[in-house]
Amino acid sequence: MTPEQPIFAWNIKFAGNLNGRPLLWFHGFMGSSDDWLPLVADLFPEYCNILVDLPGHGNSRILQHFPYTQYLDSLKAKLSIEGFETFIAIGYSMGGRFALHFQQRFPANIPALIGLSTAPGLKSDVERQHKRHSDTVLMDSLEQQGFPDFLIKWYAQSIFGTIQRKEDLLTRLLESRSRNEPSQLRSSLKLLGNGALPSLWSSLQSISVPVLLLNGADDSKYYGINQEMTDLLPMGRQQTIAGGHAFHLEKPLETALAIRHFLSELIEGV
Repeated sequence: MTPEQPIFAWNIKFAGNLNGRPLLWFHGFMGSSDDWLPLVADLFPEYCNILVDLPGHGNSRILQHFPYTQYLDSLKAKLSIEGFETFIAIGYSMGGRFALHFQQRFPANIPALIGLSTAPGLKSDVERQHKRHSDTVLMDSLEQQGFPDFLIKWYAQSIFGTIQRKEDLLTRLLESRSRNEPSQLRSSLKLLGNGALPSLWSSLQSISVPVLLLNGADDSKYYGINQEMTDLLPMGRQQTIAGGHAFHLEKPLETALAIRHFLSELIEGV
């Protein structure tokens, strides 16, 4: 199957200046392209913001199962049809991992990467096997409990810091995440989950583009992962922002300022 014959109907939104420098945004697990709208509308208006629904999320439905590389190829083909050949990729959690794989597949098309709470995968086959099992248990739990109870427990995890105490934000997340279909999320984890994708740890030293890694101050797990990644990336840097794993939802202004500073250095050389 060639890239000119897309295997999958990607749902993509555009925001900002369509003639501006393209930024390609990937959300995290259970999210959608809408997650980025409050951030990009006010804080990145001069950029062409390309907001992607990952497979199994939003309106990007998985109807057939193909290797993840074919999804990478079909997205590249879709972007080419829309007139975009180069873009700075920005991804949160699952979306950050997807962005890393996308850049590895098409290094000439992605001159910089920004990862929010991002990791390059699990290092061993045993870890990936355990993760696939835990993902199955996770999705069984979602289907048994339903979204409201499941999501309240999900955001009560220590990795998410204080989100559970931010009533307005938690209410908004419960409403938006509940639009997903559990069967589609299950398919997405089988395709793009930490237990599904191969590790990119051994490839980090070959990523010869600027990489910004952002993590939450309350997310000690990803702080450590990002430290290790920064040591391996030739042009990597790390920055910590107040909040937990989803710090960009808790601190959108601080997140935007960090990203904009990185972009200004790339574009203006300051």
